[in-house]
Amino acid sequence: MSDEPNITRMEDGSRRRVHVDPAIELAPCPFCASTNVGFYEHVYAQLFAVMCKLCGAEGPRRASHDEAGRQWNRRTRI
Repeated sequence: MSDEPNITRMEDGSRRRVHVDPAIELAPCPFCASTNVGFYEHVYAQLFAVMCKLCGAEGPRRASHDEAGRQWNRRTRI
């Protein structure tokens, strides 16, 4: 666990969960319908994505939280 507030590091160190209050509400996962989704920062690439904590689905990587959230919400449920 990181000593930075609002950030949780992943075991492999490649990405970390970022707790933010986005301007848009995130849609449920299009693969498993879970609402347990959140923003992650890809540490090395300095990009953000939305990821489902239940099935591991990940949305497109974008330069900002807002853009990553908008792209996640555009996905069609399978």
